[in-house]
Amino acid sequence: MGWDDMQSMGEAEGRAEAELEQLLNAVIPFAQQMLSKHGEFDPFAAAVSREGRLKFIGIPPHEQNKITEELIDRLRETLIIGASKGDYRATGICSDVSVAVTDDGEKSDAVRIALEHLDGQSMNVFLPYKKDPTGEIGYGEIFASVTEPVVFLRRFND
Repeated sequence: MGWDDMQSMGEAEGRAEAELEQLLNAVIPFAQQMLSKHGEFDPFAAAVSREGRLKFIGIPPHEQNKITEELIDRLRETLIIGASKGDYRATGICSDVSVAVTDDGEKSDAVRIALEHLDGQSMNVFLPYKKDPTGEIGYGEIFASVTEPVVFLRRFND
């Protein structure tokens, strides 16, 4: 592998990180806004198009009465279809979950963003939160875990 190949890989990795960060910087504030206004939110998705534009993807109103996992599956299917057509470079599905935050299994509510990039990066990012009795929401420290790709199972652009 020559210098040019290594430089291209570094640029692609930097672009992937920038696009995943772009998703996080859009999705987390929207989820926080929904939590502060409504105390909860329905799952939603966002994607970075092949042109680098951010697109939010919601559930049609007639489907919003389904259970959360069905809504997440529907969003995932929508993203997989778009990715297979080459429409997306990065995707994220945001949902309200319960997650273990301590070694002894103590759980907390959290915003989860299931992020994926065309280059193969895939992770869940969690932002724990707690509602106090007045309805104010306090946020914990964000953390992530690597996952297996679902949306970009293979490189559609190869």
